[in-house]
Amino acid sequence: MPEEKEADLKNFKEKAKEILEGKVEGVSMAGLKCEIGPGSMYKPLNKVVPIREGEAMQLEHVEGEVWLIDFWATWCPPCQAPMQHNQDMLTKRAADWGDKVKIIGVSIDQAKEKVVSHVDNKGWTSVIHYWRGESDCSEVYGVNGVPHVMLIDTKGKIAFKGHPAHRQNLEADFDALLKGEELSGKGTANEAKPAAEAEDKKEGEEEVRALDTNVCMKEIDDFKTLATDVLAKDEDMVAKAKNMPRSFCVMVFENKYTPNTDKWTGEFSNYRVCVGKKEDVDALAAFFDEKVPAGSWKKEEQYHHI
Repeated sequence: MPEEKEADLKNFKEKAKEILEGKVEGVSMAGLKCEIGPGSMYKPLNKVVPIREGEAMQLEHVEGEVWLIDFWATWCPPCQAPMQHNQDMLTKRAADWGDKVKIIGVSIDQAKEKVVSHVDNKGWTSVIHYWRGESDCSEVYGVNGVPHVMLIDTKGKIAFKGHPAHRQNLEADFDALLKGEELSGKGTANEAKPAAEAEDKKEGEEEVRALDTNVCMKEIDDFKTLATDVLAKDEDMVAKAKNMPRSFCVMVFENKYTPNTDKWTGEFSNYRVCVGKKEDVDALAAFFDEKVPAGSWKKEEQYHHI
């Protein structure tokens, strides 16, 4: 549930406990919780640890600054290109942004020392790095997998939250937020309301799909095998992808139960995101079309030539 419902949820849990206690066993309300999302004010990350020196601290936003918080890990292959892109953006736009844009990496690795050596080897020193350690920030922000990023505007409001594949041009996002503009699209407060939840469905509006979780998970498993045995073994395509500031071919599966329809509905998409030289982007786009078979997912293509 959204953060603003926290008081209502607490009251519900207390009332439900009174009703159920002594009558029903094995009921857990641990899954009922509020998470901070797009449109909410940033809540400081607690007990994160600077990777080089210093004690666990609380990370407070500074008004006037735009932040990108990137939850990642050294062992996560899809996290590496976005972190390189973070470094490249800060290097490229240093004169424009000065100290008004900060990119903060929050590593979920088990050991801080691994993060230090990895960051140094890669040269990702313009990013401000922290280690999650014993912080509860993943639970507070509902980070169930990496990479996972949040954009914080100059007033401390969450402008975007989700997988980085949903944002095609982060440089433009930073520029817009510095001007006080709002973002739109998937993962923002201005995201279009799903048709199943809208009071009046507009003509031509896309239906929210009913998804079979078992089918989707089987296709995800098949995609993992394809990614390992086929995509990652094409040396030419891997080399092109490594030269790009952003290159993804990922599955995003989100499913939820809607009580009023008694159905599971949601999103299952194959995001193909490439930012780079035209010839490299076009080559990867053709490669994905050839190697990734059709499935029950929607193909979402975000190709940008630079």
